[in-house]
Amino acid sequence: MIKVNGTTLFTLEGVDLSFLMQSVSEFVVTALILVLLFIAGYVLGYFVSRVLRRILLIERIQVTLVKSGATTTSMWKSIVEFSTQYTTWLLVFFVLTLAEEKVPITVTFFNEFIVPLTVFIALVIIGLLIGGFLGKLTKDTLVTIGLEEGLTKYKIADTLGGVPISSILSTIVKWYVFLLFVSQAVEKLLSETAILTETMRSLMSYVPNAILGLLVLLVSLVIAEFAANRIRVRKVSFGEVFAIAIEIVIVFFGVILALPRLFNIDDPEVFQTSLGVMTQSFQILIVGVALGLAIAIGLGLKDSIVKVGGKLKEGTG
Repeated sequence: MIKVNGTTLFTLEGVDLSFLMQSVSEFVVTALILVLLFIAGYVLGYFVSRVLRRILLIERIQVTLVKSGATTTSMWKSIVEFSTQYTTWLLVFFVLTLAEEKVPITVTFFNEFIVPLTVFIALVIIGLLIGGFLGKLTKDTLVTIGLEEGLTKYKIADTLGGVPISSILSTIVKWYVFLLFVSQAVEKLLSETAILTETMRSLMSYVPNAILGLLVLLVSLVIAEFAANRIRVRKVSFGEVFAIAIEIVIVFFGVILALPRLFNIDDPEVFQTSLGVMTQSFQILIVGVALGLAIAIGLGLKDSIVKVGGKLKEGTG
């Protein structure tokens, strides 16, 4: 019994003090074990991360990765810094699982969160490196086969505002490969979150179609520019008008082919409606071009017609 100023605050009569002391002692022992394991894990993680850092920062490895296009020097240093820090804490949580008998939640937390998170991070980094490598390989291949030289030769290298086509294609390859790895990483980390996994699956099913649509549009632009330049080179009468007309027609059909892919239009009715609107607009444009061409031809032949009329008048006179 405990009293203060003659007032009884509480009594310990009937309380099993041995059980209370045992519970307190078990808590203290468990806390001490966790602290010791945390310190041991951090020390182990620190030394392992230092070794990993030295290995990853070997100059030959950095130079090889940079030359292959997998990464840049600054990006690689950031990846190494993040990886070493993460390795330290990964080993801390791993060592804490040794207290499974006292704290079972450590194993559950490690298996259900830390392991999927580690897989997620690894897939993202690998995807970034492989995507960069394949992007660089694509660009080098296109340059080697003379794509840019051919486009420059036929004066169509500036079709996309001066951006090299090889750079566009290599960028598409790089980020598509990266997205493939990210989608797998998201499924590993959030396998129980149906909304996010379904969103990633929908995105990855759309991306190939969008890339195909972009390629169709890109090819149509290149062909249109090539055809227009061939007409301009011949220097025929009203060549510029014909060149513009050819460009418009080819690009229009390119847009028609790319539209379902770019906007993922699977509904035939929606596509037919969009196609109808574009067709009507195209018809109006063609009529305008035809009228302009007729007026231009009329103006161009005006002097010739006047001369012929004058000669006929003189002959009859």
